[in-house]
Amino acid sequence: MRQLNPGVGGETVTEPLNIAVLSIHSSPIGTLGTGDTGGMSIYLLELVRALAERGHKIDIFTRVLVRGDAPLIEYGSRIRIIQLQVPGTENLVKNKLFGYLPDYQREIDKFCQQQHASYHIVHSNYWLSAVVGDSLQSTWGCPHLITFHTLARFKMAARQDHVENPLRVEEESRLLARCDGVMVATATERDQLATLAESAKTPVHLVPLGVDFDRFKPLPDAVEKVTRSRRRPPVILFVGRFDPMKGVDTAVKALALLDEEIEPELHLVGGDSPESEAEARLVSLVGDLGLQGRVRFNGSVDHQRMPEMYRQADIVVVPSYYESFGLVVLEALASGIPAAVTPTGIAVETIIPDLNGYFAAIGDSRSLARAMTDALALARHQDPFLIRRSVQCYDWCRVADLVFSVYSGALLRSETC
Repeated sequence: MRQLNPGVGGETVTEPLNIAVLSIHSSPIGTLGTGDTGGMSIYLLELVRALAERGHKIDIFTRVLVRGDAPLIEYGSRIRIIQLQVPGTENLVKNKLFGYLPDYQREIDKFCQQQHASYHIVHSNYWLSAVVGDSLQSTWGCPHLITFHTLARFKMAARQDHVENPLRVEEESRLLARCDGVMVATATERDQLATLAESAKTPVHLVPLGVDFDRFKPLPDAVEKVTRSRRRPPVILFVGRFDPMKGVDTAVKALALLDEEIEPELHLVGGDSPESEAEARLVSLVGDLGLQGRVRFNGSVDHQRMPEMYRQADIVVVPSYYESFGLVVLEALASGIPAAVTPTGIAVETIIPDLNGYFAAIGDSRSLARAMTDALALARHQDPFLIRRSVQCYDWCRVADLVFSVYSGALLRSETC
């Protein structure tokens, strides 16, 4: 029985928890912007840091990406990253991992037996991890919570040409019905999931992502003015994987439509490698549009360097077809940078025209060009700290408190069953 506190609004768990976090397909210490590594990795590390600061102990189970890497990494005094070694899976794309999930579960069981580890909560991230989490819940007898991050049916609805494996659709529905709760990052996703979750009688909790305000912040006013005066031409920044769902091709086409007198540059952060098919297609598009001198491929950039990348930009462009959240929007606004965005993810709840950015129609390069033009004009006169204040409630400490509240509720419900 957990130690309880009869506080306002009902009982809460007060003792520190042992938490198993599953992120099978995507390593939280992988290279951002490549393969299957992106905003989810940032979410995991920032969340577990904030939970650890509150006294909880967290083990993150993920696959090893490089054969021979250490199986266990101590990430501070209360966080361990366990890299599961399943031969032949190091370089597999996530869509090929389903058949290996029983092997990953056996590796987790082996680790727990060797370390005498036990957990109060299993928190799965993405549907592949949730398949493993569902089996572990049956063995361990503790609540299982899921953050899907993306859902197949919503991705297919966002792009007519996007196809998902029917197995994923079936598994997501099954897991939704069996788990003890689902965490979603936006009100839009909560509303989309409402009907499915209601029929499954599964609690859905709205828990957004956060941003590190100590790192992502504008330059001081005086430095900002000097920096902008020296920065010619203007810089538009795109951050993300070169995935069709991210709409980076729309951004390139929009760049070609901008006023020739402005001639901004588009700086792309992300991509697997210069040899990847996705990057090759973009390079070809850039050449076809005659933009060779105005599009810069920066490759993947360590997240520690991203505050500098944002501050070197005039605006950020997020032209996605679908986002379960869209952490780039928060990081840009916290840095005082306006954004040109499509109405996806957290942008719907944070972007206010004439204050911090502008919307464009999804997949429409002309609409995006207008939004980019307006955002560039806004960047010339808007106070960066006013933009920053528009997202000040998205703090990782608050996110950790919300997540712990979900954990606590699931534990209390499990003990009354």
